Amino acid sequence: MLASFGLSGCANSGAKGSSNSADEMAASANVLRVGTSANMPPFVFKQGGELVGLEIDLAKQLAKGMNRELRIVEMDFEDLIPALQNNRVDIIMAGMNYTQERAAIIAMTTPYMQSGQMALVLRKNASKYGLPGLIGNTRVKVGAEAGTTGEYLVQSSFPNAKLVTYSSAEAGAQAVADGDVELLIHDAPTIYWLAGTYQNRGVTPARPVLTLDQMVWGVNRDNQMFVNQINALVTTWASNGELNRIVRRWISL
Repeated sequence: MLASFGLSGCANSGAKGSSNSADEMAASANVLRVGTSANMPPFVFKQGGELVGLEIDLAKQLAKGMNRELRIVEMDFEDLIPALQNNRVDIIMAGMNYTQERAAIIAMTTPYMQSGQMALVLRKNASKYGLPGLIGNTRVKVGAEAGTTGEYLVQSSFPNAKLVTYSSAEAGAQAVADGDVELLIHDAPTIYWLAGTYQNRGVTPARPVLTLDQMVWGVNRDNQMFVNQINALVTTWASNGELNRIVRRWISL
């Protein structure tokens, strides 16, 4: 059974990750090269200069299950799929949602949890966005992290909005707090995390969940045996409770 995102905030943890330049990473059967983007709390972010988050903990568990050395390759989110296609990483673990567009160019693993897109707003504006249709039909500036499902949702389903993209979820949250955009669209766990982090700046989640998304990892399409191995591990973790245990470190279920 998949883990589901919670609607009551996130928990913190001190898990550590190591990062290497993508140019230094050569393919090896003994190394698991995980591509990630450290700008999506609680999935991946930096704490005290170290990479932490749900995806980092899951990457450690995956490397352990495969008996491989874990190497984290950090880059911008929009560069992850090209890096995978160019064999600079073995897998993308970066708070990625399943989309048909992504599935057309890379393989995707069994979903490890469900999520959905939500909006971050100033508290004074929250009453304007109590229904999904009120968000989707807005004519204001709407922020999203570049290359994410949030950006795609605004482009495809917010016909009157003025899209503004940011390099990170936190930059988008700061833009909401500063009044540069009225809404930020991102994954629900990230929106709740940002709402807690920037609560003194007057931001809050707009309660409607706009989509139902499957959180997955990306793998090169020509490596189906690798995909099958990952899927088997996820299935085992889901059945023995290990998956929910790891998810609960970061997200309230």
